[in-house]
Amino acid sequence: MKRLFLAFCLVALTPFTGHSQDKLQHDISYKVTHDFVVPAYENLAKQAEAQAAAWKKSCKADDLKDAYQKTADAWAAVQHITFGPVSLLIRKDRLYHWPERRNAVAKGMTKLLAKEDEALLAPKKFARTSVAVQGLPALERLIYGGLLDSEWSCKVGKTVAQNVATMTKNTAQDWKALQAVIQKGEGHPLYFETMSEVTIRLFTELLAGFQMINEQKIALPMSTSIKKANGRRAEGWRSNRPNRFVTESAHALRNMATPFMHFLPKKDHDELAQQFETFLNAANKLPTLTTAVKDVAGREQLKDFLAISKETRALIIKQFTQHLGIPVGFNNLDGD
Repeated sequence: MKRLFLAFCLVALTPFTGHSQDKLQHDISYKVTHDFVVPAYENLAKQAEAQAAAWKKSCKADDLKDAYQKTADAWAAVQHITFGPVSLLIRKDRLYHWPERRNAVAKGMTKLLAKEDEALLAPKKFARTSVAVQGLPALERLIYGGLLDSEWSCKVGKTVAQNVATMTKNTAQDWKALQAVIQKGEGHPLYFETMSEVTIRLFTELLAGFQMINEQKIALPMSTSIKKANGRRAEGWRSNRPNRFVTESAHALRNMATPFMHFLPKKDHDELAQQFETFLNAANKLPTLTTAVKDVAGREQLKDFLAISKETRALIIKQFTQHLGIPVGFNNLDGD
């Protein structure tokens, strides 16, 4: 179904025709991957490796918090991306099982910590265990949830940290190789057939990032009323990261949009750049999410931010479809 939609999108590319359109899509695809995607994944791999090294030195929670925060920041930069190598071997869910369904991380960690079986931590076996215990949310529970209290929990943490480091390293390497394919303007048997398809997917991921902020990072803990609001639904509440996740994601969306904006007319480029400044300033000024969702004034501030976020997304759609000839595709947050 997605393939049919993408085929339709390619036919619908009207602002440019012939070789100029093909070249534009190639240039956009390469610049976005070169300037943003590959460096972001390489930084994630770097931070994850440093985190694994920190676990090898110490199993004291206070010694591990800085490395966790830096790795989580790096993850926030690519969290909205589902296209490409991160989709291979269920890497995305294994790296970051969130939003959490049915308390899966807590249940998985309780089960894993209760059964002191060294065989469970063998790299190949661990990579096939529940996705809920393989990534950053599991490390957050250990470090900030008071679970790091025994030699066994230390071994579990080291295994999870190394698992994250291995996956992020492989993902970054795979993206580097994929970038070389994109540079040559060739298709790929797993991910895409044409450069136009790459551009559509990258554009779609950018837009999905705004939806992720709006629908999951903000609206999920807000719910539909103060009575139903729950600050503990906010992403990273244990590690005091809800606001930090929003601001890091917001900056990542600006950084991902920037190489697209390189191809816009100056007037439109400047207009969107200014809108992004408004968006980032609003993100930086958000009240503390975990308490604001239960406060009348705080909820109004959150609603104001959501309005700005939607305005920014709408302007991106308007400019990129009009000037770059990229149609809006489906993403994983659009539902059926």
